[in-house]
Amino acid sequence: MPVTWTADLSVKNEALDAEHQKWIEILNNFYQGLIEKKPKEKLIELVTAMLDYTKYHFASEEKFMKSINYPKLSEHQEKHRAYEAKITEFYQRIREDKMILSLEVTNFLKTWLVNHIKGEDQQYAQFND
Repeated sequence: MPVTWTADLSVKNEALDAEHQKWIEILNNFYQGLIEKKPKEKLIELVTAMLDYTKYHFASEEKFMKSINYPKLSEHQEKHRAYEAKITEFYQRIREDKMILSLEVTNFLKTWLVNHIKGEDQQYAQFND
């Protein structure tokens, strides 16, 4: 089931909200590719896009958190690194034919993203109020 952007995902920062929306779009494209049984190459392309965008967004978000002197920055960065590692692992296993793309993978990525925005990201949004 695709992720829908809702107001409760907003971190009250226009640029970061736009990045979260783009990230959701990439994830939904990946999900749609699974549903439509796209060829492996297309799905690898989508995983690559998701991995690249994840790195881009995390760098952007961490820069913002530094700019507001967010006290939980290092904890937040640890969570980012763990998620990046998991997507990188999925990417490598898929490329090596050691993993079948599935809704289970998609659900993990989707659940992590929504929970992270609603939980961790909301903390820096409240700190910045």
